[in-house]
Amino acid sequence: MNQKNDEKIVSIPLKKLRENTIVPQPSKLGDAGADARIMGFKKIIHENDKKELIEVDEDNYALKPLERIGCPLGFSTAIPEGYYFKVVPRSGLALWDGLSIVNSPGTIDSGYRNEWMAIIVNLSNKEVILKKGDRICQIILCKIHEYEFKETSILPESERGLSGFGSTGKT
Repeated sequence: MNQKNDEKIVSIPLKKLRENTIVPQPSKLGDAGADARIMGFKKIIHENDKKELIEVDEDNYALKPLERIGCPLGFSTAIPEGYYFKVVPRSGLALWDGLSIVNSPGTIDSGYRNEWMAIIVNLSNKEVILKKGDRICQIILCKIHEYEFKETSILPESERGLSGFGSTGKT
């Protein structure tokens, strides 16, 4: 196993599932995330009480305002036990185009073996053209920490106390 800064590099088995899949890699040393690319489109169909995803056989997809689309990333993995990945929006796409991940962060657990997919939503007021091969999201490896909740009737005091949302500062 490779060594980097006295820590083991985590090796993640990855299987390409689509032609032209580009394996995500961090752009620069020290980057937390690696960009993943669109390798297809899965449209959400609601008919009667039936819901399904239909593969769209196109190289581009025009995502309307407030519409969402599944963007398969072209690979599956075997993440080691004790780790998971977050699928998060790319900041430039969020700022300039209003694109985000609906379930941000998406979570890919160690037991998942199917194709990874980003669920993209257009939060802007204009149509956005998505293209196969575009960088659409970032994936970030995270370590799982074991935890448990311990019920209590009294919590320790804090400076914020019972103040609610938005109470940490008003400018």
